[in-house]
Parts: sequence; structure tokens; C-alpha cells
Amino acid sequence: MNTREIIRRAGGPLKVGKAVNRHHATVIGWKQVPAVHARTVAEMAGLTPHDLRPDVFGPDEMCERGAA
Repeated sequence: MNTREIIRRAGGPLKVGKAVNRHHATVIGWKQVPAVHARTVAEMAGLTPHDLRPDVFGPDEMCERGAA
């Protein structure tokens, strides 16, 4: 899933911007969700931080347990 779709699922750039204290234009320009905001945006989008930034949040625990 690309960053644009994640932001859409989270309620759009204006809502995400307000949640992370950034201007919506800044959010629109993200190539990926910054790690510092990944937990907030993931919760808003109904995802896990790993879904947004596996490079930062490591392996998905569900996959490690064989549940996925």
C-alpha cells in the first residue's frame, strides 16, 4: 500500500496533519510516513506500525508466529 492510500485510509491529509501537528501540505508531500508519526497514522488507518514502516518496526510479530 502506498503512502497516499495510507493517508486516505487515515482520514485524509488534513485530518492526519492535525493529528501529528503538521500542515496538510507537508503530509501530502510525504514519500513515506515519518517513523515518528507511524504509530499515530497506523492507528488512524487501522494498520500496524509495521505495515507503514517495516524498516523501522522490524518483523511483523503475526508473521513470525505463523498466523499470517
